Amino acid sequence: MPNINDAAIVPSSAQPIADKEGRVTTYWQRFFNALVSAPATIGTVDVTSSPFTYTAGQAGQLAVSGGTVSSITLTRNTVAVPTGVTAGLIAMRNGDQVTVTYSGLPTINFIPG
Repeated sequence: MPNINDAAIVPSSAQPIADKEGRVTTYWQRFFNALVSAPATIGTVDVTSSPFTYTAGQAGQLAVSGGTVSSITLTRNTVAVPTGVTAGLIAMRNGDQVTVTYSGLPTINFIPG
């Protein structure tokens, strides 16, 4: 099964699409398989005490809804940026952190990219 990020990695145009026997090369095979494979399952995030921080293990979006949220901050490479929203989808890359400050428990899900 292809890696979830394979679809984003287009093989170089210098990479031959077929080998000497006329078969599609592994690089292109992975790319094509990622285009038609089933999407990854949306994950439920177990929210703990406020402020709650979620660290992405892969690219995707964090969906925050409900509850009483006062702030959401995205941190990438030690730079923290307030999102200016209290609900919605936050785009994340592998290793990004989102901190949600709340007084009423929100629902949080991770949607793999």
